[in-house]
Amino acid sequence: MFSPLNFPAVKLRLREEKNQTQVFDVIRKKYVLLTPEEWVRQHVIHFLTEEKKFPAGLIEVEKQISLFNTNKRVDVLVRNKSLKPLLLVECKAIDVALTQTEINQLARYQITLQATYCMLTNGINHIIMKLEDGKVAFLQEMPSYQ
Repeated sequence: MFSPLNFPAVKLRLREEKNQTQVFDVIRKKYVLLTPEEWVRQHVIHFLTEEKKFPAGLIEVEKQISLFNTNKRVDVLVRNKSLKPLLLVECKAIDVALTQTEINQLARYQITLQATYCMLTNGINHIIMKLEDGKVAFLQEMPSYQ
């Protein structure tokens, strides 16, 4: 199947449908095609809800946003209790290097969303940032939900 990731092990619900593997997304509450990027996204979701205790009800997956008159999809968006963007996560497949191109993509989404935290991950490497008062701080790990 897919390679192990740099996240705690998780038991995903998989099924075969029309010769394609699907995974159950606990946020969208439906089965979706299991692509390499979806593999990473599902691990991120379980990491945030199970390890970091982010409330599932405040998480949106594949959230559509408008950016420079085009529609884009954010992989994972977590809101705070006031429903303001708290965490923006961009997921890449394991074989995609986290380069300036991917950071720029995350930055473009951040222009619209203005989240407190941003995370870019390919499942192996993670870039986690806290954005506050116009400053960017790089973090070693994602803080737990407060």
